[in-house]
Amino acid sequence: MNSRNVKIISIGFHPELLWLRESVLRNAGFDVLTTVDLKEGIAHIERGHCGVLLMCYTLPLLARKRLAENFRSNCPDGRIITVSNQQGPEALIDAIRTAQATPTR
Repeated sequence: MNSRNVKIISIGFHPELLWLRESVLRNAGFDVLTTVDLKEGIAHIERGHCGVLLMCYTLPLLARKRLAENFRSNCPDGRIITVSNQQGPEALIDAIRTAQATPTR
């Protein structure tokens, strides 16, 4: 799958991590929407930006649950990835490519 066809919504509460993540993903050819605002993230989801929801470990559990539920309701064929602070950028890129290559239902 062409990376340019994948819309990624990246949400977290640490601006520097989000900026770095966006930079890495854009350099890998992905189309990234980045925000620290949950309402803005939900608005993107409701507008149908449904490729991948990328949630940072900096988000509280309740925020991640709310985002995931909204994403599943609006984007049943989309993928959700939660980023930990364990791996490097290559692992993130591989996870997104693998998620997009795996058929749903």
